[in-house]
Amino acid sequence: MNPIVAQVLTIVGVLLGSAATFIVTSTTERTRWRRAQAARWDDKRLVAYSEYANAVKHMLRLCRRIAETRGLLSTGQPVDLGSSFADLAEAETDRAARWETVLLLGEPDTISAARAWSEEVWRVEHILRQDRPESSSFAEAYRAAMRLRNEFYAHARADLGITSGALPELVWKSLQPSSADESRDADG
Repeated sequence: MNPIVAQVLTIVGVLLGSAATFIVTSTTERTRWRRAQAARWDDKRLVAYSEYANAVKHMLRLCRRIAETRGLLSTGQPVDLGSSFADLAEAETDRAARWETVLLLGEPDTISAARAWSEEVWRVEHILRQDRPESSSFAEAYRAAMRLRNEFYAHARADLGITSGALPELVWKSLQPSSADESRDADG
């Protein structure tokens, strides 16, 4: 074989090897970077979803305490309604701040579920602010809020890739339990 042809073939082989190494390395690094970014955003979404859920849940717990004081539930200790409604307004401010992070990082289905849950908690609050709230209206709104909570969690879990099964369905024997232990079970 001609020495020039041998040198050209050697150079072509080196160039092909270098190009293949570059392509494989670039693809591997790009895949690694995407995985790292996905994990980073998953961590941030987890924090956003859990902080938002805790804020909405705090509002619902305040509503429950107000309902207990207003005689709509037979459990719990009475609270001062004026300060409780002020606490509820403060809790709404906290929820609204956390909502912005959910809007930035959340998937559309999870955002919709979060919004529906919040709107139902506002309905519970609206009922409690009435002069003479009806027990049946409160119970219906409270049950709906808890059902929507589970829907939010289901969407958030799917968004985060948690596939370990569905949440258990919420079941109430009554919204007027006979003991404090049952009342804690009723609202998760």
